[in-house]
Amino acid sequence: MAMARKNLCTGSLPWRHYMFWVLSVCAFLVTNPVAAEPDQLLLQLERVKRQTGIGAVSYAMVENNQIVATGGMGQYGVDDARPVTATSLFRVGSITKTFTALAVMHLVEQGELHLDQPVKTVVPDLPLHNSWPETPVTLAMLLEHTAGLQDLTREEFDYPDPLSLQAALDIKSEARQLQWPPGYHYGYSNLGAGYVGRAIETVTREDYDSWFEREILTAIGMHDSQLHWTEEVERSLVTGYDADLKTEIPYWHTLFRPFGGLNTTAADMAKFLLLFTAEPYLREDIVSRSALKRMEVAETSLAAKAGLQIGYGLGIRNTWFNGHRIYGHGGDGDGYLAEFAYSKESRRAYFVVINAFRHDILDQFTGRMNHWLIEGLPENVNPAIRPAASPVSRKTLSALVGEYREVALRFPLRGDATAEMLRIRIAGGELFRCFSHARKCTKIVPVTGVLFRAEDELHASMAFIKAPDGNLHLQTGFDSYQKIREN
Repeated sequence: MAMARKNLCTGSLPWRHYMFWVLSVCAFLVTNPVAAEPDQLLLQLERVKRQTGIGAVSYAMVENNQIVATGGMGQYGVDDARPVTATSLFRVGSITKTFTALAVMHLVEQGELHLDQPVKTVVPDLPLHNSWPETPVTLAMLLEHTAGLQDLTREEFDYPDPLSLQAALDIKSEARQLQWPPGYHYGYSNLGAGYVGRAIETVTREDYDSWFEREILTAIGMHDSQLHWTEEVERSLVTGYDADLKTEIPYWHTLFRPFGGLNTTAADMAKFLLLFTAEPYLREDIVSRSALKRMEVAETSLAAKAGLQIGYGLGIRNTWFNGHRIYGHGGDGDGYLAEFAYSKESRRAYFVVINAFRHDILDQFTGRMNHWLIEGLPENVNPAIRPAASPVSRKTLSALVGEYREVALRFPLRGDATAEMLRIRIAGGELFRCFSHARKCTKIVPVTGVLFRAEDELHASMAFIKAPDGNLHLQTGFDSYQKIREN
């Protein structure tokens, strides 16, 4: 399997790449306005399907405690004319991580686990070496990707057989070395969910797949969904394709199924969406409202502890879209791309999945659906309501000036990730951020002495933090840079 594809299987692009896709989608929408009504939106989604040539799409939409639409478009495969419906089975990749976090919160509320619990107190023989023992790796850090772990090796990504969690951990027998102090940086790693799954197995004394199906999927009412592989499951799937829309991709036996192994349907995902949007639907025997709120918030990185309110919580990404906060997660199931998102303001949510590795196509669907999430909400993008700059001394600003290098890379030894460089400079008493790949610098405005925003943003989107190790870091919710020299 191509590693370039596997690098994106997480559903979490680097922030600057994520913003590129957002801008591309916005440009598309300028000439293709979004309809507010679900029926009209579905007509536009059908148009996107025709224009892009994607073979299969399935979707779900909920609003105000109700499922307002589920369905499918297209057929099961190039040579399989069965029509796709709301009950057609797809792989959803890293959306599984949201379910894994939900599973942890279920056990937290039962008193079986604690988010600030060091994972090695649960699984003492976990292959994990921490050079900063004064700061142990907690379950929350693993779920928020701040533990300091790099991602899986090529061998682990491409492992051809389904394994138990313990057998999967044994594939790389030597202890994994943390790359930075726990709780410093967000750095996406699929390994964390595997460790968490093994912790769940340990406290429940049960095979993870079986426990998860009973306690989470069945409890939600997702009776057609599962983690485990069988020949029948593989035959039931809509066929997944590579970027050319015609080369089949074999079933990916996700090494640690808690990070990306879920097979599900749009009809089942609609029930999942109701957990986050419908108060009457909430099942307290699964998880409480307060637990769901904790999932939405990042707490363990330096930026989060400094007060930055965008980032990656417990299996849920928290971002701004046209001035409104939206939550969700994406996933690459190797041959499938999926996304779910919701707005607490509108109490709307959606799920969409396509059967090919084409982010540009998925983005055309999600761009329209993101606009549907916030359609009719108060206008929050008026420049007049941007907060005024906080008064910060010239001395404080001058201390931030210098050259910064991206840290917390997922694959630093593979050659498929190059550290980004940026420069912070001061001119006319104002601060500017200059990326090495950009032609021009952008002004950044202090919201507090630590939190900053771009000049055209409504909310803080970055933080400058002096870490306990003495280094100065610039963090967004999804990228981390360390100052390496003065200008």
